[in-house]
Amino acid sequence: MNVLAEMTRLSLARPASDAHPATISAWYAAKAQLHEYLATTDRLEHPRAVALCHSARARSAALLSVADQD
Repeated sequence: MNVLAEMTRLSLARPASDAHPATISAWYAAKAQLHEYLATTDRLEHPRAVALCHSARARSAALLSVADQD
């Protein structure tokens, strides 16, 4: 994974606050994948990257459940 390219992609693709919950959920899922990757590559940042990964996955799941109710 090219971390800089992925960070740029996520930054440019960040959905607006009024986007459909499924769209926002997908963005958080991609963010979680980036943090998961970072957790495997940097021992010093591992705990923080894992926490950010779990947080992004939880947010993605919560938004997806809202999207499923639509």
